[in-house]
Amino acid sequence: MKILKLLRKIISRLSSSPGSDRLFIFPYSHDKFKKRNEIWSNLQKGLLLEDKRILILWEASFHQIDKFQEKRRDRGDRTEWYLGKHKILNGYESHLEVMKWAYLPWTNPVKEISEKLGTDFQGNKNFLDLKEKITDLLGEPTKIRLEKFGSFDLGVIEWTNGGVKISLDGVEIFNCRYHLRIGLNEDKMQDI
Repeated sequence: MKILKLLRKIISRLSSSPGSDRLFIFPYSHDKFKKRNEIWSNLQKGLLLEDKRILILWEASFHQIDKFQEKRRDRGDRTEWYLGKHKILNGYESHLEVMKWAYLPWTNPVKEISEKLGTDFQGNKNFLDLKEKITDLLGEPTKIRLEKFGSFDLGVIEWTNGGVKISLDGVEIFNCRYHLRIGLNEDKMQDI
């Protein structure tokens, strides 16, 4: 098992697919609408870690995510990478993660980067606060499908632009869990 992990690490370092790019816009304009366009322009390529000035490309393979990870956990059915605490979306401090199901090839591209926003009361508060921040930054959501579950808001809020989607979702599985997901808009990608 240790040999397999070492082999994956070596292949990750030697892989020729793009993993990060210096062709991004940052710092952003002070003009609200120009800033909105700059952020969406970056997101069409990948997710910009503003504090590190690194753009993780959507074309990056799972092998290449090892370059960006602080912690990696291999489980029976998945591999999870914790990318650390980073500023994204004009200064939002996030705790980013990437997950690969075991059945997917290591050469597949990353299609989504996510963050757990928390559970129950704190998760719901973070969910609603982030909705306001993203709405102020990128405009009104393209889709809102929410319902009340006691005092909690569950469902999905989405912003889409081109081949990219940002979504906030809340689900109830033994407790109320909230996530931020940024990635490729699979519906739009099928149209292209």
